[in-house]
Amino acid sequence: MSIRDSDVQRVREATDLVALIGRRVSLKRVGSRHVGLCPFHTEKTPSFSVNGSEGFYHCFGCKASGDAITFLRETENLDFADAVEQLAAAANIELTYDAPGAQRSNRHRKELLDLLERAARFYHERLMSSPDAGEARAYLRRRGYDRDTVVQWRLGYAPPLWDALCQHLGAPVDLLRKAGLASAEQESDFFRDRVMFPICDASGRVVSFAGRILPRSGEAPPKGPKYKNTAGTAVYDKSKVLYGLHLAKQAARTSERVVVCEGHTDVIGCDLAGVSESVATCGTALTKQHAELLSRSAKRIVLAFDADAAGQTAAERAHQWEREFGLDIFVAALPPGSDPGDLAASNPPALRRALDEAQPLHAFRAERILQRAELDSPTGRDRAADEVAAVFAVYPADVLIDADLEPVARLIPMTVADLRERVESARQRQVERTAPAAGDAYDFPPPPEPEEGYFDDPYPDQNAGDGWDFPEAPSAAARRHTGRSAERSVAAREQALLEAVASADSDAASLIVPQLFSLPEIREAYLRLVGEPDWRDRLNSDVPDRELLAHAAAGASELNEGEALDRAARALHRHVHETIQLIRDGAEIPGAESDPQQSEHERMRLRHGWLVWLRDREAELLDPELQVGAAEAVAEWLRAS
Repeated sequence: MSIRDSDVQRVREATDLVALIGRRVSLKRVGSRHVGLCPFHTEKTPSFSVNGSEGFYHCFGCKASGDAITFLRETENLDFADAVEQLAAAANIELTYDAPGAQRSNRHRKELLDLLERAARFYHERLMSSPDAGEARAYLRRRGYDRDTVVQWRLGYAPPLWDALCQHLGAPVDLLRKAGLASAEQESDFFRDRVMFPICDASGRVVSFAGRILPRSGEAPPKGPKYKNTAGTAVYDKSKVLYGLHLAKQAARTSERVVVCEGHTDVIGCDLAGVSESVATCGTALTKQHAELLSRSAKRIVLAFDADAAGQTAAERAHQWEREFGLDIFVAALPPGSDPGDLAASNPPALRRALDEAQPLHAFRAERILQRAELDSPTGRDRAADEVAAVFAVYPADVLIDADLEPVARLIPMTVADLRERVESARQRQVERTAPAAGDAYDFPPPPEPEEGYFDDPYPDQNAGDGWDFPEAPSAAARRHTGRSAERSVAAREQALLEAVASADSDAASLIVPQLFSLPEIREAYLRLVGEPDWRDRLNSDVPDRELLAHAAAGASELNEGEALDRAARALHRHVHETIQLIRDGAEIPGAESDPQQSEHERMRLRHGWLVWLRDREAELLDPELQVGAAEAVAEWLRAS
C-alpha cells in the first residue's frame, strides 16, 4: 500500500529520534549530538551518533545511517509501511493512502490485530488464574516452564467451552473468522481445550496462534491433530513469519547468529538453555521470505532441525538463499531421534555444543548425498561424485579449500585432486548453462525446423549457450517410450509419485503441481490429499480409489513437502539419467520417429540436441531453484511418450 509522501514527512517530523533510539541504546549527550554504542555492530568505543534536531543517525564504525523510519525498519525487521504505521500510531497521526481501497484495508488490518491482541490476553489470563486451566499449568510445569517463562512467551489456555472467546470478544462472527479465531463451519471458538502459543510478527504484534492439544493424566490422547494452527489471514502469512523473532533479534546481534528450529517448544527450550537467538518456522519449510528476514538480524544461520529424515531434507534445501542474501548457513548435528526442545531439557550443554560445532551447509549436503549413494559400485561412486561436485560448484573456487574436499573424497573414495577437477567441470557447466548464447558452437548447422505440431515448448528459454534453439518437449503424436521406460506402467509410476508427494502439510501443492499426473483419478486423489488437512480421516468416504489413498497414507505419513519434492525430483532424475545412458549405448531416441528421408548428418544433430535437452533437465532436477520447472518438463515428456 502507498502512504502519501506528505504523511510520511509528518511522521518523521513528529518522531523524537533521540527518544526512539534511546529505548534501545544508552545515549549520552555530547554538544548538540547524542552518542552511544552502535546497535548494528559490536563495539567497545562509542561511534554511533544521533542528531535529534536534524532527525538522522550515523555510525562512524559500520557506516549505518538513516532516520526514524530506517532505524525502526532495521531494528524491528519491518517493511517501510509497517514502520511508518507504527510511528504514526505513536504520534497519533492518521495516515492516508494513495492506492484505491488501501485506507479500508488498513482499517481492516487494525481491527484484526486488535482482536488478536485481545484474544492473546484472554488466553493468557485464563491460563494464569482460571481453575479450568489447572491441567494446562501442570503440563507446562512438567515441561520445565516456570511462571517467568509463561509470562515472557505469553502462553495461554483455550477453555473447552463452545464459544468462550467469541462471547468475550463480542465481535461479529465474520470478523472473528477472518482473524482465525472462530470456526468456519459454526459460530464457535476455533481453539478449544488447548495450550496456546501466540505467534508475533517481527515487531511483536500478535498475528496468529498455535494451539497444542492438552494431554490429560489417566486419559487416552484426545482425537484431532496435536497442533492446530491459524490459517492464513490478512495479517498472517506463515511463509513470512518466524516464531520468536521479536524476542531473538537483540540476542542475535550480540551472538552474530540466528538458530532456526522447527517448533515453538524448540525455541522456548533453546531460550531456557541459554540460546536466546532462536526462532522457528510456523508449520512450513524455510522460505525465501524467511531467509530475507533472518539476513536482517545476522548472516550466520544455524539450522537446528529435527534429526529425522524430514528435518534433514528441509535443512538441505536451504542452500538456495545463501548467495542471494549473503548468508553463511550451518547445520547442527543433533543426536538421532531428538529435537532441540528435548535436548535443551535433557542436556543443555550438548545442545549448545551441537550448535557451536555445526557444519557448513555444503559439507552437510555432501554427506547426505554419500549416505544415500551406492558406493559399492563404480557407477554409484561416479554418480555420487558428480552430485557432490554439483553441490560444491556453486561456491567460488577460492572458498573451497582441500580441507573441505578431503573428507568427502575419502568416503567416495577418490583423490582430492580428482574431486576438485570434477568440481571445476561442474562449475564450468553451470557457467555455460547460464551464459548468453553466442552463435553456433558446433561444426555443423542446427537441425532443420520441425513440422508444425511436432514439438511443443512447455519449458522455454533453457537453451542458452547450446548454439541453437533446440525444441524442448516432443508432442504426444510423435513420442513413445523405448528401452527400460517401456517396461514401466504409467499407473505404477504415478502411484509412486503420488506416494512421494503426499504430505500432511498442504504446502506440498505449491511445490509439485497436480499437472504432473496424467491419470485423472490420481490427479483427483492428489488434489484431495493436499487440499484437506484431515484427508486421512476421509479414507472411508466416497473418494476415488480408496485403496490407492490408503496406500499413500501408509507410505507418506512421515513426509514433509521438502522431502516429497526431493523424492519426486530424484525419481525423475534417475529416469532421465537412464535414458541418457541408453541413447549413448546406441538405443533409439525416445519418441523420435524414424524418417527415411533424413540424412545421417541430420540424425546425428537431432540425437545430439536430445542429449543436450536431457542433460540440462538432469542437472536442473538436482537444483532446488529449478526442480519444479524441470519436473514439469520431464513429466510432460513422459506423458506424451
